[in-house]
Amino acid sequence: MTLSRRIVLAGAAAACAPLGGHARARAEPFSFVHVREQARRIANEPYKPPAPPPPSDLAKINYDQYMRVRFRAEAGLWRGAPSMFRAEFFPAGFIYNTPVAIHVVSEETVTPLAPTPDMFDFSDANLREPPAAVAFAGFRLTYPLHEAKFDEVISFLGASYFRPIGREQTYGASARGLAIDTGLQRPEEFPAFRAFWLVTPAKGAREVTLHALLDSPGVAGAYSFVVRPGRRTTVDVTAALFARHDISLLGIAPLTSMFFTGKTGRRHAADHRPEIHDSDGLLIASGSGERIWRPLSNPSALAVSTFQERSPRGFGLLQRERSYAQYQDQEARYHTRPSLWVEPSGEWGEGEIRLIEIPTDSEVHDNIAAFWTSRTPTRRGQEIELRYRLSALSDEPALSPGGRVTAVRVFRAPDPKYWRLAIEFGGGDIAGLRPTQPVEADVTVSSGRLSQARTEPVTSESTWRLFVDVQPDGKKPMDVRAHLRLHGEVLSETLSYTVRP
Repeated sequence: MTLSRRIVLAGAAAACAPLGGHARARAEPFSFVHVREQARRIANEPYKPPAPPPPSDLAKINYDQYMRVRFRAEAGLWRGAPSMFRAEFFPAGFIYNTPVAIHVVSEETVTPLAPTPDMFDFSDANLREPPAAVAFAGFRLTYPLHEAKFDEVISFLGASYFRPIGREQTYGASARGLAIDTGLQRPEEFPAFRAFWLVTPAKGAREVTLHALLDSPGVAGAYSFVVRPGRRTTVDVTAALFARHDISLLGIAPLTSMFFTGKTGRRHAADHRPEIHDSDGLLIASGSGERIWRPLSNPSALAVSTFQERSPRGFGLLQRERSYAQYQDQEARYHTRPSLWVEPSGEWGEGEIRLIEIPTDSEVHDNIAAFWTSRTPTRRGQEIELRYRLSALSDEPALSPGGRVTAVRVFRAPDPKYWRLAIEFGGGDIAGLRPTQPVEADVTVSSGRLSQARTEPVTSESTWRLFVDVQPDGKKPMDVRAHLRLHGEVLSETLSYTVRP
């Protein structure tokens, strides 16, 4: 019996078996309904922390050692089957020490996978001795994105984090299943996926379905993911959430990223790279049709920004700067990081999109978060259902069909009492405008004083530049909103920027 067949047919329970169950034939096909039933059931029970993984040196290793632990390709799920997908697994170790149960769903059975050490190659990890037993921490799916070779298209690893990528992209920003109390003056709660069900794809299928059980002290939830790889990889998410207790801040469709330095961030003179970030802005497609662009920053103190919305059409953390010259980093390849875009399905109602910016002195830390939160508080016993599509893409101009903000630079004006914003707009109808057109700016400020707003064409780039001079009210943060108009018609998306004196 080969190793790959042994893991599919293993009957031993995985580390989280009480949440999943053993191999069995079902009277009806396993589906999202069964995961929803489990989530509802455990939400009515006291929260039980996950059992620890089997004791081994894997719990003590560092990041570099963990990355040198290799999954053996011959142990991959669906390897040898007529499938466009493969599944490979991560061992519990390093900071990923919460075991997850993995099950395979076929037409008639649900089979738990039992992790064994011989699925992994530990030879380069510098362990004192290979572990005698292992647990799964997560998995990744591969698919022939480019040629016949199977490329990684999505991974689920750590709490409720998952990362999709599309063709010609490299991992950057992440998504999460759920965020609780993120950015508040209290410890954040991190819900975690405790069990997964991988539905065996049909022969030649270009999409794959995954189900997951999420659990935390505050919420139990059932998730379904339909993954379609491509130039733009999409993940259709369906979730059913069950609250164990009242929750102050429930973050829906949360995204996480990194912004270290850039046009609007803190400069680091010791580094030759002009910009260092996985994402450079938050884009919002409001329910009214307005597009709002908020450049990211690396603030000197925690910054929380809110955007009141009713049923937004979309929001996401985007990497707009696609030129290698702006990063000068051949290893990190920041210019290939994906933009993550969320498109809600149905009416999400009154609420806000919240942006969290955390100061950081290193590019290895994610310091940006964005999510939707409802105006209606989450109460104990409440059931919430939602659906949305998450896309990993590079073609972000299609998200702003009109003109868009291409750069924002902030510096002291000649009069040091004022800050000057130099805002570049391009694309859409702006690219075809003659320099003699009477392009005007519509600028508002939340406080302080607006001194001037002046536009000029940049003929060599087919763009327009807007200069805005503002005087903050002492040390009070000042919100600036600006867009371009021509003959009363809106030409561009709206820049939203906070000047922090």
